[in-house]
Amino acid sequence: MKLQFAAIMIFSLLPCIPLFAQSFDAQGSDLLMGVGAKNIAVAGAKSAGTNDIYAVFYNPAGLSELSSHQLAVSSQADAKLGHLNFLGFAYVNEFESLDLKMVLAFTFNPRLYMKASGEFREKDFESIFLRYTLPGLSANFDGAIDSKTDDYRIAMAISPLYNPLWSFGVSIGYVNCATTFGGVSLEDPSNFTSMSTVATTVSLGLGAKYYASDALTFGINLKNLDSKLTVKVEKIDSNGETHRDYEVDVPYDFSAGLHFVYDEDIDLAADYQQIFGSYGSYTLDFKLLRFGASIHDGALDYHLGFIAPITLQSDKIESFELPFPISPTAGIGWHNNNIDISLALYIHPVMSLNLGKPSPSLDLSASYNF
Repeated sequence: MKLQFAAIMIFSLLPCIPLFAQSFDAQGSDLLMGVGAKNIAVAGAKSAGTNDIYAVFYNPAGLSELSSHQLAVSSQADAKLGHLNFLGFAYVNEFESLDLKMVLAFTFNPRLYMKASGEFREKDFESIFLRYTLPGLSANFDGAIDSKTDDYRIAMAISPLYNPLWSFGVSIGYVNCATTFGGVSLEDPSNFTSMSTVATTVSLGLGAKYYASDALTFGINLKNLDSKLTVKVEKIDSNGETHRDYEVDVPYDFSAGLHFVYDEDIDLAADYQQIFGSYGSYTLDFKLLRFGASIHDGALDYHLGFIAPITLQSDKIESFELPFPISPTAGIGWHNNNIDISLALYIHPVMSLNLGKPSPSLDLSASYNF
């Protein structure tokens, strides 16, 4: 505590010059790309086609298509804030006498890791984005922010064991976010502020799939049902130490899509996604279309896709405008009966907004069936 007040006194004596060099990095599944290289490579168009442990993220009903237990791990190869972005285990149960199949899964994934420093203004994309993470942060500030949000989730899917026409899934996640800030607001540049925020919630997701034929599947998924984020803020500045506890709503995340097996070598998929609702004093309305295609050639799979934003709006800004009309994705994978290894190359939407130009990223994933 003494060191923090000492820091406040020291910074209050500094002239009004930028305290931190400007930098910004962000990664995680909340940044529109999702998880799992094979899924990212088809632009996340997986509401209907998901059929492995990553279904916990895209549509938990897809877990029912697993034929064996599965372990999976995924990484963003070019990440600066932590390479692991998914870890999961799925366990398959079959009840022949009931004609029922049930699959349980346990997963971990970083939803949002961010680190930023420098001077930011109210209309800067980075300022708006960072204020989502640290409620109460001044719109105009000069400082350093470090934030990590993790998701620990359990999911279950059920379907008929033989000739299923449907599957249903549910997921429950514990989400934990920890954020720190040190710096000054431009409205009060002599008052150095240290602020820490811890936010938690329980997130419920529901999903369903309908198998219209051997070739055509429909899927629907809804996340964050009636979720409330419990926020605890501790703030220290020249006025002393203050604490604040409150709750904020979490936006809904809805997706619906179809998966079509054109022939034994080609799969096609399309998704509509909408993220909408309130987040504290913010109102969000994100609408996206996702399209993907996979070509199968023996043990090799080739993937292509793109994300087409329809609307990326918040009441704090008219619209987020990406420096490109669509965000392309591509990937390649190899598999045998037990192992699946995939690589995805894509344009990172948030880092592209930060840089003002396309920012490529690379994801790797591996799974083992046993």
